[in-house]
Amino acid sequence: MSPESTFQTINEPVAIEQLIAALSSFHPLSEGLKNEITARVQTVKLKKEEFLMKQGEHCYYFYFLVNGILVATTNRNHKELTTFIVTDGNFVTSVTGMYGYVPSEDTVYAVEDALLLALHADDMQEMYDRFPEFNIVLRKIFEDYFQGAHERSNMIRLNTAKEKYLYLQSYIPEHIPRIPLAHTASYLDIRPETLIRIKKELQAEQDQSQWIDLHAKLEKHIAQHQNFRQNNLTLAQLAKESNIPANQLNFLLKNKYNKSFTKYVNSLRVNYVKEKLAKENEWKHLTIEAVGMDAGFKSRSVFFSEFKKQTGITPGEFARMAGRSPEFEFETT
Repeated sequence: MSPESTFQTINEPVAIEQLIAALSSFHPLSEGLKNEITARVQTVKLKKEEFLMKQGEHCYYFYFLVNGILVATTNRNHKELTTFIVTDGNFVTSVTGMYGYVPSEDTVYAVEDALLLALHADDMQEMYDRFPEFNIVLRKIFEDYFQGAHERSNMIRLNTAKEKYLYLQSYIPEHIPRIPLAHTASYLDIRPETLIRIKKELQAEQDQSQWIDLHAKLEKHIAQHQNFRQNNLTLAQLAKESNIPANQLNFLLKNKYNKSFTKYVNSLRVNYVKEKLAKENEWKHLTIEAVGMDAGFKSRSVFFSEFKKQTGITPGEFARMAGRSPEFEFETT
């Protein structure tokens, strides 16, 4: 165990409330038990890489990790193995040497600054005798621990390396970035190089999924709002209106549509015009130029030039091919 100087009697009311809440989630606590815990609990503050206990030492305390991350390791055949990882809001002690009866088989230390609350084994034994509900609480905590150990055992023996990591990711998703990669790999019983490859693969899959989602979001927004019909539309404006960050929108246009923002918007405008011209009843009261202006083109020349560039024919020729051949004075470029 770490030196006794690590333990402090500083009152941490918020932390103690978290401990009481965590214990109460397993079984209701009497006011008497709450008061006893509050009176007897001690504060432990660890700096990054400071030890809570070392392999071979006796552990006389049961801890609640208020914040921080702890990693437990053991040495077997001259090889260090990560045996468990403890995150905020969880309990920790020496599983093999609980209550100090035998030396701990694990070394436990902080991988970032940590705050813990500690109950001495003697205090716990006294509370077992005086408060029946404390027995229930601790029993359920240990049942949870052994269930988790069983699940991890199955994970290690049965699943692929990728499935192991996905299991851990589903279990403590918000904490994984805070755990050193070497400990994560050791805990999952895979090589660090394998874990790096898996994380890259998953990131690529996530990125691909993200772009698919953004593409669908943009398509839906355009269909609903037809922003392209604004003749002064800018990338920043479309980004704001579609709620897609401008840098992501720009990347999406270049990589999904293979277009610049201007070409993308003009293609939407041309498609809008084509749909209109293909349905005579939707534009018979307008000129072809008016249809182009309604689509968002700023001028007749830009409209005709862009339409012919994308279709190979003029708007008038397209209208005639669609079934109508009126005479317009500016149907050719």
